[in-house]
Amino acid sequence: MLLLAGCWDERLYKDHTVVSLVGIEGTLGEMKGYFAYPEVQTGNSEVTIIESEGIETRELRLNADLKVEQTIDLSMMSTLLISEDTAKDGINKYLDVFYRDPTNSLTAFLVLVEGDVKDYMEASKSWTTEAGEYFARFIRSKEEVSVVPHRTVQTASSILFSEGIDLVLPYMVLKDEDKKRPELGGVGLFSNGKFTGRVLEPDQSKFLGLLLQERGRKIKYSALYNDQPLSFTILNVGKTRKIQSPTQVKMDYKLKIEIEEFSDTGLRDVKKISEIEDFIEEKITEEIYNVLNILQEEKCDALGLGNDFRVKKPEVFDENWHETFSNLDIQVNVKAEILKTGLIH
Repeated sequence: MLLLAGCWDERLYKDHTVVSLVGIEGTLGEMKGYFAYPEVQTGNSEVTIIESEGIETRELRLNADLKVEQTIDLSMMSTLLISEDTAKDGINKYLDVFYRDPTNSLTAFLVLVEGDVKDYMEASKSWTTEAGEYFARFIRSKEEVSVVPHRTVQTASSILFSEGIDLVLPYMVLKDEDKKRPELGGVGLFSNGKFTGRVLEPDQSKFLGLLLQERGRKIKYSALYNDQPLSFTILNVGKTRKIQSPTQVKMDYKLKIEIEEFSDTGLRDVKKISEIEDFIEEKITEEIYNVLNILQEEKCDALGLGNDFRVKKPEVFDENWHETFSNLDIQVNVKAEILKTGLIH
C-alpha cells in the first residue's frame, strides 16, 4: 500500500495560472481568445486578461501560454463565452478541445454573447468576485426558475453528438452605456449544431424550460385575470409524449400550481378555483404554442423529438429530419391543478 500512496498526478496552484473565464470569437483561420485569471497586485487581487490569436482553439491556448509566467490551467474554468459568429459557424469544432482534454472543466457553463467577447471580459475587471464565477452564479439563478436550460461543456457536447436533439444556450447582452453589467437576453437556438441567429426572450424561454421539464425547476408567471393581477408558480410538471402518426405528435402536460398572489377572495369557492385553472391552462397553452412555432420556424428540435422518432418511427428519422420537424403537427394539451393558494389577500 505504501507504494500506492504517491502523488504522481498532483498539480500545484503555484505552478499554474488558474483561469476562471474564457472567451472565444472568430472562425477557423482567424480566431481570438481571452483568458481571465486573478492576480495579486499591490496587495489586492485583480482580474488580469490575456488575449491571444490563432487559427483554432487549441492554438489560442498555446499562444496565451507564451504570455504568462506559468502554464494556463482550465480545470477551474467556470464559464466559456462564445461569440455569435463562432456559434453560427458550427460550435462543435470549437468545443471539442475543451471537451476532450481531461484536465479541463466539463462543468463550465456555455454562454452565447452579443457583440464583442472582449467587452464582456473587460467588464469582469470591475467585479469583486472571480470573473467566471460571476457568470456561473448568474446562470445558476436563472436555471432555478427555468429561464435558461442547464448547459455545460459536457451536456452541450453530448447534445451536439446526438442527431436527434438540438442545442440551446443562454444568450447575454451588454445594454448599459458603460458596458460593465451583462444581462440575460434570452436563449439562443441552434439547428444542426449551428446558431440560427434567433433568440427566445426570457418571457418565452421559461416555457421552453417547461417543455424540457428539467427536474427541480420552478416557473413563475403573471397575468391579468378579470383585470386583477394573478401570479403563480408552476411547482411540478408531469409530461407524456406520444407519436400519433409519422407527421403528428401529442404532448400532455400536467401542472401543479401554487397561487402566489391574487386579491379576489373567491379562491375559497371550488367553482372559482376551477375557472382559474381553466384560465391558466389557456394562457400556458398559448405560450407553449408560440414557442413551438418559433422552434419549428428555426428548425430547432430542442425538445429531442428526433430521438423519439428514431426509436419508434425510424423510417421518418433521416438526414432531412430538421425539415421534417419543421412541418410536424404538434398537439399540446395542458391540465392545471391548483395545490396551494398562497397569498390571496
